[in-house]
Amino acid sequence: MKKGKTKLTRHDAERLFEGLPDGNVRVSSRPENPFEAGAFDAVERADDETKLWKDNLITLPVAIELPAGYESVSRMREAIARAWRVKWVREGKDEVVAEFPEGWTAVRPESGPIELRDPSGVLRALYGWAKNAELRILPRYLVEPQANSSNGLGSLLVRDRGNGQILERSSTWSAQTGTNHPDWTKLSAWLNLRYPQNHDPLRYWEDCEENVQN
Repeated sequence: MKKGKTKLTRHDAERLFEGLPDGNVRVSSRPENPFEAGAFDAVERADDETKLWKDNLITLPVAIELPAGYESVSRMREAIARAWRVKWVREGKDEVVAEFPEGWTAVRPESGPIELRDPSGVLRALYGWAKNAELRILPRYLVEPQANSSNGLGSLLVRDRGNGQILERSSTWSAQTGTNHPDWTKLSAWLNLRYPQNHDPLRYWEDCEENVQN
């Protein structure tokens, strides 16, 4: 005799549901009328939270290290908003939240200040994480020291931080460093002649120039 699956009788089927309450039981928590008041409250709240916690929201210190030509933090923020296309979202006692264009990131290394980097990975600003921290925006062109590990002497160079290219070097290696280096005045004059607004950290960057013009 060919064996097969035993057919469930009505009595057997009813036994499968023993213990369940009788009556009209709803099997879904969805409202009967999908358009009644409150049906979409949970969805709307979730959407609001998604909008609030965007990946491109970055928390910065309230204080800003003011470059020459900027007389107040408020004026500096206005300039940042234009040059970087930043939207200031909200401000607290010690910090301010800003919405940056896609690709900007805040990187906190194992040691040292937090690094604010643009979409191409170039370091654009630094800031600490303490309550009294200041945002320091970095210029594109900079006179920076160069150390010689073999003899302990130092030199200077002018770097284009936008692409990492070295534009000029000092010809002197000296035990004096920084502004005390014999070639500091020479290289600073070279930089000022070619890029007279190099002290403004919101000038000469391609995105800043394009955003300000538009």
